[in-house]
Amino acid sequence: MTNATEPERLQQLLAQCALGNQTAFAQLYESVSGKLNGIAYRILHSVDSANEVLQEAFVQIWHKAGEYRSDKAEPMTWMASIVRYRAYDRIRFEQRRIEGAQVQAELDNFESIADSSHDQPLMCEFGQQLEDCLATLDSSQQGSILMAYYYGFSREEISEHFKTPVNTVKSWLRRGIVRLQQCLEK
Repeated sequence: MTNATEPERLQQLLAQCALGNQTAFAQLYESVSGKLNGIAYRILHSVDSANEVLQEAFVQIWHKAGEYRSDKAEPMTWMASIVRYRAYDRIRFEQRRIEGAQVQAELDNFESIADSSHDQPLMCEFGQQLEDCLATLDSSQQGSILMAYYYGFSREEISEHFKTPVNTVKSWLRRGIVRLQQCLEK
């Protein structure tokens, strides 16, 4: 491997990783971890978060090494894209976590928010109608619809929040949307 160019050497290390060679994985880590950590840091602006993302990315590289295709991308480009995606996923996760606390507060106080909003002028008649229709749903449907369609939470995240199976959440959403459509058509 000593006469190989850097991309060729990285390709060889990835091929060995795909075969489960831990020594090759350690060499790959030594070769590229500094560069990849720099990419994560530039996106996240946090040493701790960058280190965590780097660790997650290397776990993924280890498991997905057999999927690397040299005809599609250089090895460093492929690994850098894994780090970038992990870093952006971390940013989205952090934003959802912050928003999740806000969602919880809104869900806990939904009735008082709905009641107090009658004292404030609404921006449009449809907003009032939608609010009235939401109020007709049971709390699980109401909460799951707000979390999914207003705050952008995944079905899995809603499932974790309500401590219920994902299929139950899907049913709540489907039935809740049907009831909202029927209510809004009146």
